[in-house]
Amino acid sequence: MDEAKLGALSKRIMGIYEGALVSGMVYLGDEMGLYRAMHEQGPITSDQVAARAGLHERFVREWLSLQAAAGLIEYQGDGLFFLSPEAGLLLAEEEDLRSMARWFDNFPQRTALLSEIPRSFKTGIGISWSDVERGGTSGRVQWMERLLRPWYEQVLVQTVLPELDGLIESLNDGSRVADVGCGSGVAVVTMASAFPKSEFYGWEIAPLALDRCRENAIQAGVTNAVFHDVRQQQLPEDGSFEFVTTFDCVHDMTSPDELATAIYNSMTPDGRWLIVDPTSKGTLEENIEMPLAVFGYAASVAGCLQSAMSEPNGAGHGVFGLPAPAMQELTEKAGFTRFRQLDITHAMNSYYEVRP
Repeated sequence: MDEAKLGALSKRIMGIYEGALVSGMVYLGDEMGLYRAMHEQGPITSDQVAARAGLHERFVREWLSLQAAAGLIEYQGDGLFFLSPEAGLLLAEEEDLRSMARWFDNFPQRTALLSEIPRSFKTGIGISWSDVERGGTSGRVQWMERLLRPWYEQVLVQTVLPELDGLIESLNDGSRVADVGCGSGVAVVTMASAFPKSEFYGWEIAPLALDRCRENAIQAGVTNAVFHDVRQQQLPEDGSFEFVTTFDCVHDMTSPDELATAIYNSMTPDGRWLIVDPTSKGTLEENIEMPLAVFGYAASVAGCLQSAMSEPNGAGHGVFGLPAPAMQELTEKAGFTRFRQLDITHAMNSYYEVRP
């Protein structure tokens, strides 16, 4: 027994446990507006934070003490706590792309799901996103929308779509566009708002997500976006779509081969498919060196792999199961002949343009 190694590993395990506890406290701080109450206020007492947030001071003081112990806020003595500009950007500024509080938004739902996951380990059948909703857990829809909305609204139309030659002109003139696995529809609504002459159609499997899709469309005032339940209406394989998108969902599919074939059959001969999916290096040795490896594998066990294994003989790719060569092979089996990885830097995802 290496006592030094034992001690170091013990500290690491305790740090992981503490991290879970602190994650819950970050969720509470975001949910109850505590970070926002401190943002740009300078040094502030627990009484002042509680008054600004409309909460009980004693609980706020204990929460502040934990935040200071964890190094997320600064304690300056004399009962004064300080949320630095950097911490404020990461924890209180909702619309900034660098904001991180929204990552904790579904922490209660993720922890609640842990009691259901052992069944997957025993049976080999995962929990689909629609099953999660039927179990009364709608937090995934809200979390994914909150997590991704700034990217869709600030990056998709402005940065990503122009990387596809001629696409902006086609969308301005009027095209038929499908988004498969559209979630709460923010991408569809964002594109529909930017290109009013084009028609946008979203397909989703989760009923609560579809409800949210329609709410988002109404709130944005778009009339050129329609959403479908894939269980009731399949993607039409009539060669009518000039542009198809899949955002962070191919690896979630139980049958991505069938998905690729359906998309191929739905497209015009000169159409294109934009795939956004997690970056993978192809081997465990390489993957575990990536900055978000721990997050990716954890999210896979508790979510993505669950979805991909939610039917018998599900593909089960998981978060890191589709590196670029595997993604290219998947599209070529469906009939596509052109595959190009876009030169876009993202912490988690890779971007591909696929054409017949």
